[in-house]
Amino acid sequence: MHQIWDAVLQHLEGRINSENLETWIRPLRLSALGKDRAYLVAPNRFYVEWVESNFLPELREALHKATGTAFTLRFEYDENEPPSEPAAAPAVEVEAEEPLSASPPTPTSPGVHPDKTFRNFVVGASNQFAQAAAQAVAEAPGHPQYNPLFIYGSTGLGKTHLLHAIGNTVLQRDPHCQILYTTAEKFTNELIEALRFKNMSEFRDRYRKVPSLLLMDDVQFLTGKERTQEELFHTFEWLRERGKQIVFTADVLPREIKGLEPRLRTRCESGMLADMQAPDVETLVAIIQQKASDGGMNLPPELCNYIGARVRGNIREVEGILNRLSALVRLHRQAPTLEFARQHLGGVLADSTSAPNAEDIIRSVADFYNIKVGDLKGDRRLKQLVRPRHVAMWMVRKHTELSFPEIGRVFDRDHATVQHACKKVAEEMERDVDLRNTLTTLARNLGL
Repeated sequence: MHQIWDAVLQHLEGRINSENLETWIRPLRLSALGKDRAYLVAPNRFYVEWVESNFLPELREALHKATGTAFTLRFEYDENEPPSEPAAAPAVEVEAEEPLSASPPTPTSPGVHPDKTFRNFVVGASNQFAQAAAQAVAEAPGHPQYNPLFIYGSTGLGKTHLLHAIGNTVLQRDPHCQILYTTAEKFTNELIEALRFKNMSEFRDRYRKVPSLLLMDDVQFLTGKERTQEELFHTFEWLRERGKQIVFTADVLPREIKGLEPRLRTRCESGMLADMQAPDVETLVAIIQQKASDGGMNLPPELCNYIGARVRGNIREVEGILNRLSALVRLHRQAPTLEFARQHLGGVLADSTSAPNAEDIIRSVADFYNIKVGDLKGDRRLKQLVRPRHVAMWMVRKHTELSFPEIGRVFDRDHATVQHACKKVAEEMERDVDLRNTLTTLARNLGL
């Protein structure tokens, strides 16, 4: 057994970082091999839960390579038995017994990022509702009104941050709560592996019997994957029937995910839908300040405004710019001033001198409302498309030199339709504060 386990550890050395290998894998002990099962002994139940949630596929594959057999893994634990590496055990046992600190990741929080909390999530008009819904879920998981919570919006707006914030808040209230964060892609890949190695019972136990809170990112990845959708549907039913909280994120609404089964779509829409939009400039500047502070940089206000005026609201783009700026500051050993940024980030944050054309405006409006350009310009008369289409026509008319007939040709409509849309927007913006804010945000996103 020792030789086999040594071979397993050798296989894992390149796949799991050394810290995790020493802390979570070496304390395990291979106790027996059956016909199709391998039995592992762990120091305590926390080890079992953490290893099953984080390293099960790698562990199974390494054992397969070491023995030539695809074993089903079975874990046992004996809290009276010391782990094989005594140096690693005390840290886990102490962590389990210590009082809950401000924001610790516990062994029962697989995948939850400890640095993504509500405290460092910047709230603005564009994400206020989604943040409030996420906070409500974190405070009372399983409430029917918010189960499931489905957060949708374009990429890079903070959906994943809210998922982790929910997980961290729940953990603060209950350190032993079983939380499972995953992505639709990972769910699919684990299902494929379970089918391949005939381990469906383990797969279902992991997603149904273990978590009290399931956080799943990027549900749009399920497009066209019928077997995965079927398994997720039954997992969804199992968890919700038992009062377990489910939170999904996606780039679009459930009904806009192509190939999503109707029964799964209706389940996703049966709780709370919360949208996230591109932040306005003020919120974006606040996000830049927060991200810079989290990264140990103190940026002057004029530099934050400079960056905020030249990005298009994507938070990941902001993070990339700040990472680049941080590296340049360390390289040149200079303070991050506005002049420094202009000198070294000129190519990334170049001033926009060309006015946006009709297609630029249409893409920006489509991104803002989380709809497709084809739907915005198409002939579908759905209620959720009417306002965005009118706004796009009004924006093109105001910010380009195109005439009503020319705009009509862009949208494949006659000039009278465009005139009506522009007149309607002009009238509504006089009394609709939200619409005025939307038009202002769109203009700023376009650099106008």
